[in-house]
Amino acid sequence: MQSKTKVIIVILILLGAFSSFAIVKILKKPAVVEQVQTVKVLESVRSPYYLPQYLAYNLGFFEEENLNVTISTTSPEAIRNALVDGRADIVICGLQRIMFNPAAESPQPKIFAVAAARDGSLLLARTDQDLEDFQWQNLKHKTVIGSSHDNSSQIALEDVLRDHGLPPYRAVTIYYNIPDNLRTAAFRADTGNYLQLLEPEASLAESNGFGRVVASVGSAAGDMAVTAYAAMPGSIESNPEMFQKFTNAIYKAQLWISVHSAEEAAEIAASFFPNLDQAILLNSTRRYQSLGVWAANPVITGESYERFHRAAKNSGEIAGAIPYESIVINDFALNAVQTVVYVPEAEQEDKNFFQRIFDR
Repeated sequence: MQSKTKVIIVILILLGAFSSFAIVKILKKPAVVEQVQTVKVLESVRSPYYLPQYLAYNLGFFEEENLNVTISTTSPEAIRNALVDGRADIVICGLQRIMFNPAAESPQPKIFAVAAARDGSLLLARTDQDLEDFQWQNLKHKTVIGSSHDNSSQIALEDVLRDHGLPPYRAVTIYYNIPDNLRTAAFRADTGNYLQLLEPEASLAESNGFGRVVASVGSAAGDMAVTAYAAMPGSIESNPEMFQKFTNAIYKAQLWISVHSAEEAAEIAASFFPNLDQAILLNSTRRYQSLGVWAANPVITGESYERFHRAAKNSGEIAGAIPYESIVINDFALNAVQTVVYVPEAEQEDKNFFQRIFDR
């Protein structure tokens, strides 16, 4: 009799568990399927300098936000027009491309996130120079093959020179009219004493023996909002959810970078550089990581904006003051910082038994 009682109790327990499971399954609401939004992103250069967006793409962070993102590259000169005429929803480029407005068209594009905290250009010297004890004063009465005159890296370089008492074009000659694809060749042909390049071109030049990196312009200039994501105000106002999701994905990539190695990052971003040797990509990524080039979060601070604003004014690229409040929208970045949490893979815990059952 006692054994029969035990059997009945076990059966009742099993029936109760099954009933609870059935009730939960019935009460559980079906997942809401959000509509996937397509976002066209246009960049001014393909470089590890823009690493966060490549990681967000290949790690599925955009997908997690229900965004179908396409990333294309165009010339820096064409990128603002592409944004204004609607060929791109979002652009990432030097801040001066958004600030400098010769046509005075209305409305003014707005900046809503940063991917880099510092300029990413590097200064290379010839291999036959003394590379052990570089000082910025070494550039006095020398020539530098720089970027185009209105490039953000050129503005940052000129700011560094001024801070070291070297007025550009008086104490230092800068060649800014050599096309980007010919600058390394010109340097090889003995034009200029120094050469300013982004990655991966700087690592390529080193690997081929054309020069050696002696300084980081970004490290010397300090934190400034050199590069930013921008969009038209009408687009932002009509679809704020999309911009929030995009910013969330970028921030998650920035958090990912903070806890992963350059080797891991280079491997994941490799598909965006199909014609680049993996060793060069790794060297570029490792260097940028060591220099702290990428921003820790997408917030555009007033201090970092004003530093670049001052440099752009001193270089003659903007005629008058452009107030921070008139061009920066920080709402999406601030909200991302407050709400987005990235848990490293090693710390993620498996769901408990019942949660796994209920998710089936």
